[in-house]
Amino acid sequence: MKKVLIINENPLFRDYLRQKLSEEQIEVVLTQEHKDSFTKMITNLPNLIIFDMGIGIPEEHEFLEKKLADPNTNSIPTIITGPIQDRAYIASLAKYGVIKYFEKPIQFDMLLESIGKVLGTPLAMDDSPCVLDLHRNHDVIFVELALGLNREKLALLRYKLSEMIEHENIDIPKIVVMLTNLELSFVDGYNLEFLLDNIISCPRIKNNNVKILSLSPYMRDFIDGHQKYTDIELSTNLPRVLSSLVETGGSSNVSDLITDKILTQPETSYDKNDAVDTRFSSEALNKKTGTVLKIAIIDDNLDTLNEIKNAFVEIGADCVPYTSGQDFLNSWQDENFNLVIHEVLLKDQTGLNVLRALQDEPSAPPVLVYSQGLQREFIIKVLSSGAKSYLVKPQKPQVLVQKALSILGK
Repeated sequence: MKKVLIINENPLFRDYLRQKLSEEQIEVVLTQEHKDSFTKMITNLPNLIIFDMGIGIPEEHEFLEKKLADPNTNSIPTIITGPIQDRAYIASLAKYGVIKYFEKPIQFDMLLESIGKVLGTPLAMDDSPCVLDLHRNHDVIFVELALGLNREKLALLRYKLSEMIEHENIDIPKIVVMLTNLELSFVDGYNLEFLLDNIISCPRIKNNNVKILSLSPYMRDFIDGHQKYTDIELSTNLPRVLSSLVETGGSSNVSDLITDKILTQPETSYDKNDAVDTRFSSEALNKKTGTVLKIAIIDDNLDTLNEIKNAFVEIGADCVPYTSGQDFLNSWQDENFNLVIHEVLLKDQTGLNVLRALQDEPSAPPVLVYSQGLQREFIIKVLSSGAKSYLVKPQKPQVLVQKALSILGK
């Protein structure tokens, strides 16, 4: 069974990931104390570490240094979530075996996709269209759904609601579920039940404080047919719902009530960088979100080049292929590579030229030579020309990846 260590203080993040990974028969080890992280890692030797980092916390960097120094752990792939950082800092994490860095708020489907690739276990995900918006005015929390009922987002909603209620210290939360943009039928019953169960699972949320706005005739039959949803009010009238939830202060002007409670700027008193969003990559503009490693691959055998590229793309790296050593030399300074994987026996005979050119550049990335050359004298010549390490072809892709992570950790 694959094993994942999650180091995170955010219960929403921990609980959601634990539930999702456990459903896929992946063992999850949790720790929220930085002082226990290294012990948990050594004891369990996980296949993957998911690590939530803050800014300038000494214990976090101490953990990474210990991981790097231990030969049993230095090559364990690590995914980090954290605040917005400059690209140079993120790239510097590669030496610790960090293969992905996700800035908060996290796009969860991209995170889950990366986890599945590292573990070699694709994680099942509902990718149906859905927009879920969650905001608060005073003690009223508005949950608005459009386009569809995506189960991944509905699962996140459970934890997101609890997070908001705890952070905002809302004693008696009142929930308005806005489904007016959805046409519903009996085929949606399974997901509607999942939606309402996730909402009322929060101990502070009582059924009589949950109101649903829907224009669907099916919704009335659905509510009436489930005894556990007794006292949940269904309405097609927003002013009526608001009047039942909030104090009007003696005002009978419903339009003023709507303006005050809905159209005003939603209140937020906690840092969104500490929160988990419900965004998914279908809403993201940057398709390379999370990328840490950028690797150049130089090989004029297209089958080998693609095999190497696929192995590193699977762990989240951004790969740039070259079939000519000269093409690489013409462009490498603009690319900020973390590593070069290089076949020195190229048809254009530029293999050693690449090594010698990089050897004279203090900012050049390390080079892992992956070549079919077997002669001892040739290997010595390659290493003396600046290569960090030498692997003889062919090797399993996992061996190449582990060797690359080891070089980055030195």
